[in-house]
Amino acid sequence: MKNRLPLFRQNRTGQETATDLYLITLLGIFPLFPGLEGYANITFSKFLFFMTATGLWLAALLALQLRQRARFGRPTAAQWAALGFLAAVVLSWLCSPWRGQSLLAAGRYDGALTLAAYVLCFLGVSRFAVPKPCHAAALAAGTGLCCLVGLLQLLGLDLLRLFPGDLNYYDSGLRYSSAYLGTIGNTNILDAVLALALPICAALWICGRGWAWLLSLLPCVPVLLRAGGSGVKLALTAAALLGAPLLLTDLPRVRRALRLGALVCALAVPALAFAPEYADGLLRLGFVFSTPSLLCALGGAALLLVSWIPDGGRSPKPRTLRTFFAVLSGCALLGAVALVWFWPGQEGAIWELHQVLHGQAEDSFGSSRLRIWRECLALVARRPLLGGGPGTLGLRLDIQFARSVAETGGTLRTYVDNAHNIYLAYLVNCGGLGLAGALALYALSFRAVLRHGGIWGKALTLGLAGALTHACFGLGLCLSEPLCWAALGLAANADGNTRKESDDEKLEAV
Repeated sequence: MKNRLPLFRQNRTGQETATDLYLITLLGIFPLFPGLEGYANITFSKFLFFMTATGLWLAALLALQLRQRARFGRPTAAQWAALGFLAAVVLSWLCSPWRGQSLLAAGRYDGALTLAAYVLCFLGVSRFAVPKPCHAAALAAGTGLCCLVGLLQLLGLDLLRLFPGDLNYYDSGLRYSSAYLGTIGNTNILDAVLALALPICAALWICGRGWAWLLSLLPCVPVLLRAGGSGVKLALTAAALLGAPLLLTDLPRVRRALRLGALVCALAVPALAFAPEYADGLLRLGFVFSTPSLLCALGGAALLLVSWIPDGGRSPKPRTLRTFFAVLSGCALLGAVALVWFWPGQEGAIWELHQVLHGQAEDSFGSSRLRIWRECLALVARRPLLGGGPGTLGLRLDIQFARSVAETGGTLRTYVDNAHNIYLAYLVNCGGLGLAGALALYALSFRAVLRHGGIWGKALTLGLAGALTHACFGLGLCLSEPLCWAALGLAANADGNTRKESDDEKLEAV
């Protein structure tokens, strides 16, 4: 039997053990914690959980450092970038006309205190942790169970009673604005978690880490197809295009990738055929076998058959496969752009992107994101260097949407207090200095994990590629951002792993 990769590394320090326990809590338990009041107060519940866990962990690290009389060491380039971002956040807060509200930003809890906690999370993780199976297992379990709750809610079963009163998922747009699902809350925030977790699980399966990594996909794929937005689908597509040349360097990995595609198609068939009817407070479940369902069934069968074709004893060189899939990803990207450019439809996300490429953008595109982004850019010009202060966008932005609901006879109103783009939010709230620090941190962490990460690092690379792509459309709140910052910390210290594996190693699954 070949070597097994242990869940935990041998000869760990106390600081590393404390950090591993913190990461398991953050990646596995935090996504599942909805608080005691469900969606009615889930943002505060997640904020309190994150701040409490982070505070206890930092206290433990400090105590261990003092006891051992150890030094924290010279900061790496990524850590210097994180400290620069923190300095920009503090300076923006101190110079903000809304300094009192900017510290906490109650309501959304994305103020200076929360951003400082993100940076401390990154610094501690990048100093005392290296990527391990226990971290990925915690993230997979937390995401999978969260989506299992969401899948049951799609079937009309709110077992945890997360919705207040008699509301459910299908009341979205009828009796309340936005949409909520799973133990995360807003579906846009759930999308951010999926954009990070699913590429990691897929990469570990493709690299031969066992069937367990596929279990989280079982509830996630139906939830993604039924409730996921265009942003997460674009993020996962970007991760797949990057992952093909990065991972598919031998025929066993190619076969596992084909079987993964077949599994996704198999899960997509019932999800696409699912046809719920909600009226007068009653949910009726039905199934209609549509053309997309048929195409997924045929595509899945074809992928499965191709994966079993014998190779005739010949195995292409890793460099040949990498070049082939790099060219294939490039052609797929160009084909997608051409498809959007010549798209014949008259509605939907692809049609809106088609209009944008032809210079005919409208404020209503992207669920009115274009209007929000234009208003946010107008705010940047007023305070370009330091911004208005962390978490102050809602105080400066005056956008309201109102829509009459024929089914109820009422009117739903939505007040915009988020940029719906994490990078733009940094620019508006923390100014050019804050955005520059964040982008430097992302780039340096990405560079570190690409250069030194091994298999676990490549999985992290794809997860971060998905998360940072979705950030272009995300909310960036404390319900999902701690997971991304923890992943960035692991990525920045991927070269600290003394048990790095090469692409040719075939370690069995945990």
